[in-house]
Amino acid sequence: IRVIVGNPPYRANDKDNTGNQNMKYEYLDSRIEETYVANADVNNKNSLYDHYIRAFRWASDRILKDGNDSGIICFVSNGGWLTSASGAGVRRSLIEEFNSMYVYNLRGNARGQGEERRKEADNVFDSGTRTTITITMLVKNPASEEHGVIHYKDIGDYLSREEKLDILKNAVVEDPEWEILTPDEHGDWLNQRDDSYQNFIPMGVLKGSKKLGTGLFTMWSLGVATNRDAWATDFSVARLKDRMSALVEDIN
Repeated sequence: IRVIVGNPPYRANDKDNTGNQNMKYEYLDSRIEETYVANADVNNKNSLYDHYIRAFRWASDRILKDGNDSGIICFVSNGGWLTSASGAGVRRSLIEEFNSMYVYNLRGNARGQGEERRKEADNVFDSGTRTTITITMLVKNPASEEHGVIHYKDIGDYLSREEKLDILKNAVVEDPEWEILTPDEHGDWLNQRDDSYQNFIPMGVLKGSKKLGTGLFTMWSLGVATNRDAWATDFSVARLKDRMSALVEDIN
């Protein structure tokens, strides 16, 4: 079988003056458009062209197009795709393309606040990154009875970098206790949303919308939108009249 193992490249900007931070990969990006982008519901899909996402697509195509159609990909990477809205395109595609997925969430996201930030604790790469880190193993096995099964392990809360690395050492010796995740209709694996709000009456329904119900309001607008608020509003009627007169004179 073909095995692809790695730590995909990450480049936030062009620090080394290589001039290729916006390099286009025509074939690879077209494959992302056909798969990850096509399976995403959001409008802004720029993050799906990050280099680590490109690495997943690049490796997946080499497994899926192999003559035996079998193999394993194992990457240590940014784990933002696990919970992001645009990441639903990646998550749905992985379910379609692979028999088994093993995701070990090492946490370490430094971009949160308060208690959630403290739970994330240290990053296994220390100060090298501020994002969630995951070890992801994707298995394509035509003989497997699984199809699109998600095996998930969260390393835990409030752990230091050293504690996380010690836990990973043990994972080499003994298989972790994997949790089987069931994705919802939105492609969410974790932090699944509560759809009960869909039973509420909408504030308003746009003309031609197929949403159910009439809406709380049948007509609405932006209100007073003069784009000249400094001229067109005042607490004093007298001052407002003077200002509006001056505005009209200036325009004329």
